[in-house]
Amino acid sequence: MTTRVDREPEHTRLEPMAVASCRDLLARHSYGRIAWQAAHGLQILPVSYAWHDQQIVFRTSPEGSLSELVRPCAVAFEVDDLDEATRSGWSVVVHGRARAVADPPELARLWTIDGPVPWAVGLRNLFIAIPPDRISGRAITRGS
Repeated sequence: MTTRVDREPEHTRLEPMAVASCRDLLARHSYGRIAWQAAHGLQILPVSYAWHDQQIVFRTSPEGSLSELVRPCAVAFEVDDLDEATRSGWSVVVHGRARAVADPPELARLWTIDGPVPWAVGLRNLFIAIPPDRISGRAITRGS
């Protein structure tokens, strides 16, 4: 049995990121994870998303577990990029209340944006939006 001892690599820093930098990263990526208190306990699922009108937007099935978010509820959304070889990267977390998009003009706009394209096949016509209450991020960088 091998014992693993985790050591913090020399010359690494954990630094908070500015909200503007977090928004830029949210806009440049398209896959993240959403967490919420589901009917059967805590749930975390990956989703493809778009950063549109300063909010997270994704499409899902009206019958899947993500359809629970039709009823507004508190969620956390996370996106990151990590490099295990250099032990560097970043993470952005958005806290807000998920809501189903039901306004016809808003739905029409969402169907025209570039993304979000769901991973799973099948009918994915339920749009969920997460307007942020709070956005935070941190970066793990190598310094000298």
